[in-house]
Amino acid sequence: MKKLQMKTKRELKKVETKKDKKKRKIMIGIRAKLFSAFALPVLFVILLGVISYGQTASSLQTLYKDSTMQILGKTTDYLEIMMLQVETVAYDLSQDADLISYFSGTAEPGVDFDYVDTKMHSFLGTDEYVESGYFIAINGGKHISTNPDVKFDSDAYAKFQASNDYTEVMARNRKVWLGESEFLKQYKPATEDPYGDRQMTVIRRVDNVLTGQDIGFLILEVRKTVMDEMLESINLGDNSTVVLIAQDNTEIAKAEEYPANTEEKIITSGKAYQKMQQSIDKSGSFNLVYRGQDYWMCYYYVGDIGNSIVGLIPKATMLQQANEIRINTIMIVIVLIVVMAALAMLIALSIGKNIKNIVKAVQQASKGDLTVEVKTKSRDEFAILCSSFNDMMTAMRELIAKVTTGAGQVDYAIGKVGNMNTHVCEAAEGLSAAITQIRSGAEYQEESARDCLNNMDALADKINYVVKNTEEIQRISNGAKELVNSGIDIMEKLDSTSEMTNSNLREIVKELEELGKAVADINQIIQVITEVADQTNLLSLNASIEAARAGEAGRGFAVVASEVKNLADQSLKAADQIQNIISDVEKFSSAVLQHASQTEQVLDSQKIAVGNAVNAFKDMDEHLEKLTGNIDEIAVQTRSISNAKESTLSAVQSISSTIEENTAATINMGEDVERQKQQVEELATCAENLRTVSEQLKTAISIFTISKEN
Repeated sequence: MKKLQMKTKRELKKVETKKDKKKRKIMIGIRAKLFSAFALPVLFVILLGVISYGQTASSLQTLYKDSTMQILGKTTDYLEIMMLQVETVAYDLSQDADLISYFSGTAEPGVDFDYVDTKMHSFLGTDEYVESGYFIAINGGKHISTNPDVKFDSDAYAKFQASNDYTEVMARNRKVWLGESEFLKQYKPATEDPYGDRQMTVIRRVDNVLTGQDIGFLILEVRKTVMDEMLESINLGDNSTVVLIAQDNTEIAKAEEYPANTEEKIITSGKAYQKMQQSIDKSGSFNLVYRGQDYWMCYYYVGDIGNSIVGLIPKATMLQQANEIRINTIMIVIVLIVVMAALAMLIALSIGKNIKNIVKAVQQASKGDLTVEVKTKSRDEFAILCSSFNDMMTAMRELIAKVTTGAGQVDYAIGKVGNMNTHVCEAAEGLSAAITQIRSGAEYQEESARDCLNNMDALADKINYVVKNTEEIQRISNGAKELVNSGIDIMEKLDSTSEMTNSNLREIVKELEELGKAVADINQIIQVITEVADQTNLLSLNASIEAARAGEAGRGFAVVASEVKNLADQSLKAADQIQNIISDVEKFSSAVLQHASQTEQVLDSQKIAVGNAVNAFKDMDEHLEKLTGNIDEIAVQTRSISNAKESTLSAVQSISSTIEENTAATINMGEDVERQKQQVEELATCAENLRTVSEQLKTAISIFTISKEN
């Protein structure tokens, strides 16, 4: 029988060993777990780098776009000012009377072609924006040019009429901006640069204002140095391009940004430019592909005339800083992976060695050898674990020794428990009677607490009513104070208005006094006119007498004398009428001065009344301020009463709840006493069982080794 049991135990051990081997095959080692644990932060770092790159790229693009639009906006403002200045110069020249009269054929003496030509040269010579000016006359055959390299021939107007310049300006009725003048290109010297003739040019029709007939066309060229400096000053980043587009779709850019082929366009031939022309917004942006690369295009219209400035920025330039961040992030992740792999390897080796020592000690302890001790050289948590294991073995040895000693004490305690059961039963019966009396008193306290709670609810409603009325009075008082302050502001404004009226009235009085002086001067002039008329009348009488003496020869002189006399009479009549009008003016001025004096007195009275009203309003404001303070104090006291009401009500409710809980606890205590009687009886049974277990415990403890001597 014993041999069969030993054989069965060996077979069970073999089966358990096979199961342990399978578990070890399935189980994941600490090294793999450490690598997985270290790989997870690396993955999060990579994810963080990807997210950061995306957000950084988006933020940099937004900042780049905003700054670029601001640069183009400032440049647009400058261009609008410059072009407006050039248009103003063109308008002033188109309204020049000498230019219009000469080319209209109505020039005054001294206004010839040389005079008009010199005047235009001097007018444009000092302008900071205009480089050259031209005037193409419709009639006359002579044309003006301030550019010494451009000389017009007699058929210049016919060539201009056949050019695209004439078509553009006529299509826009009055003026047009061109990026390159086809007409002027025929007269300018040839250049090696195929884009050398591109220059912002304005063409304006000039007509005779009186007749409405066209007399010619004025052409002004903007200084190339101004445009070149403006384009050079715009920096939108590496490999970016800035293009100024005129109304004729001519593109003006830096010399190095022009395509090698003059037929190729930078902007105007693409779909993005078509979308830009269809847009009604003054500014905007598009994404496009230019020369095989992704670009971002932004634009601003210059004024309301169709000119525009466009910027092309490669997206690679916008993302340059973001790409540098991406490269740095990749390098950091690679270094982090290497460092974490090495660190995981070292930690795994240290952990594996310590775990093997601990497992070996645990296996010995499981066989009953409690004298085993684990040693380690680590200075981390494993040192604490090994120390704790050793302490646990020491504690277990002490526990086994104490359990051995305590087993005898348990037998002695079991005997005493049996004796105590009798005393506990007697005490439980007396406690049950006392609990019955406590229960009846608790029920009476519960009824009293309910009555007190109902009275507190009624008091709380009255306090809430008082709080609401106090808040309403406070609101009305604040409204009255605002009305008084508003009244003070209105009266002060009325006072300032009255002062201004009084000042204006004084100015009117001064002007009326000046008018009186002027009327007096006119009276003196009328007296002189009257005296002159009298002298003229006397002279006409003498002339009539002399004409009568001359006879037939003086008849014509008599007619003249008669007309002179009539003229003198009319002068006297006119002087009398003026004298009457002046008298009326003097009367009117006197009346106005009298009314002004009365008005000034009224305004002074009004000012005194306004001052009194302001003082009255201020007194009202002070009284209302005191009233508001008293009401605020009442509100504070009322709120404190309300808060005290809440705390009192809460206390009464708490007392009621406590009484209810005490009643329930008393009931539960009676039940607990009954259960305690039953538990005492069960305790006697358990004491007998404990005696049996104590014997079994002694037998089980005997298998442990707690000292090397035993």
